[in-house]
Amino acid sequence: MTAPAITVLLGGVVGSLLAPDPKWATLPVALMVIGGATTSFPAAHLMRLIGRKFGFILAAFIGIAAGLLAAYAIHRGVFSLFCMASLLIGVQTAFVQQYRFAAAESVSLNKASNAISFMMLGGIVAAYLGPEVATLLTQQFGEQLYVGSFIGLSLLMSGTVAALFFYQNTTFHCSPNEKPAPARKARQIITQPLFITAISASAAGVAVMGFIMTVTPLSMHLHNGFSVEDTASVIQSHIVAMYLPSLVSGHLVARFGYYNMMIAGTFAMLSCISIALWDVSFLHYWGALVLLGIGWNFLFISGTTALAHTHRDSEKYTAQAINDGTVFGFQALAALSAGAILHAFDWQTIQWLCVPPLLILLLWLVYQKQVTPLSSEVLVD
Repeated sequence: MTAPAITVLLGGVVGSLLAPDPKWATLPVALMVIGGATTSFPAAHLMRLIGRKFGFILAAFIGIAAGLLAAYAIHRGVFSLFCMASLLIGVQTAFVQQYRFAAAESVSLNKASNAISFMMLGGIVAAYLGPEVATLLTQQFGEQLYVGSFIGLSLLMSGTVAALFFYQNTTFHCSPNEKPAPARKARQIITQPLFITAISASAAGVAVMGFIMTVTPLSMHLHNGFSVEDTASVIQSHIVAMYLPSLVSGHLVARFGYYNMMIAGTFAMLSCISIALWDVSFLHYWGALVLLGIGWNFLFISGTTALAHTHRDSEKYTAQAINDGTVFGFQALAALSAGAILHAFDWQTIQWLCVPPLLILLLWLVYQKQVTPLSSEVLVD
């Protein structure tokens, strides 16, 4: 998880230094998201063929190559190569997203939310480690800023390869004698109201988060004159807020149901927008990005938990690929357009554009909550 954390922090800043036009400054971050979205289907199906372990190891090697390519691109001042490196980081991220599914599959269904949230606590380490390594190594190569940051990324990915040799592929089965149900057609899976709800919650959370987060370093550092250290502090706090609630969010989903947690996540994001519209001081950036992270956590974990209740074991790779392809496709669209919109308009316009999809999601959730029996969404007493 450190690779996207570093790219979010530095992608737009490096892009502003290398891009031929300022409006393309956030293209590297957008390409990272696009790489994740377009690789979601291949990543899921490749893991079905070679297993989770070798899929995760392959992703780590892709991350190593991406970090070295990014460092070389900055050294040579070639924007297109830096964009290619960011795209490869996105490819790596598509595999990393499968960790949460691997966690959910390793336990019984009623413990899936706890397993997902526990696994995502790794993001807390990434929130500190990624930006910290990037900041500490910023000037290690003299005047060529940020070359060391991406070499540091490759070193972190090398540690991942070492750790993954201890990983074991595990899938929980309720009964060893139970025959797996036959897989349904994709159309039958995606037309389920719960599948639509799960994918809508995750997509809205990821897209709004990506839309605002992508341009935050540009708005802070380039438009409002905050230092790289202040900007890194806000991004670090945001990423911590994305993952720290995982200490309790899995239990909250199990206790109150995924619909209630989705609604709570939507309100957190609307609160983020209110604070961001209020002012552009350091505290307002910090408060808005913290709420943005909390909202993302609630929407993403509850959406992933709900998704686990929509497919059979024989359908998991298909359902997961459709989910991630759609979710991160929306994030890619948001990240790709964010830089151009910020360049053409301002920070406030970015916030206002996030309001309609959140209100639509809120109305859908309230309706679905009314027509869904409570027992089907609360997983434990």
